[in-house]
Amino acid sequence: MIMVIMMQEFIERRLYKRYVTVISVNRKDGSLVPIYIIWEDGTRYKIDQIIKIINAKASEVGGVGKMYQVRIGRHIRNLFYEKNRWFVESHKP
Repeated sequence: MIMVIMMQEFIERRLYKRYVTVISVNRKDGSLVPIYIIWEDGTRYKIDQIIKIINAKASEVGGVGKMYQVRIGRHIRNLFYEKNRWFVESHKP
């Protein structure tokens, strides 16, 4: 019984790479600034703050690129820019 519960918790915590549409600004200095994340259903999430930008690996889902740690409302998310595409780590595929 305990093993089944532990396995279910592991499956629920697994992350997937979810590609998203991002509205961004490309500044004259070459920097890329994401402004909105647009979900598959068309819902638009305004990025309130970029906390940090680093070159990073998305260790849970694979992929390497720029990681933008962003604040959307009260939530902190990691938004990745990899090979001209944006993705987030999501609990749903």
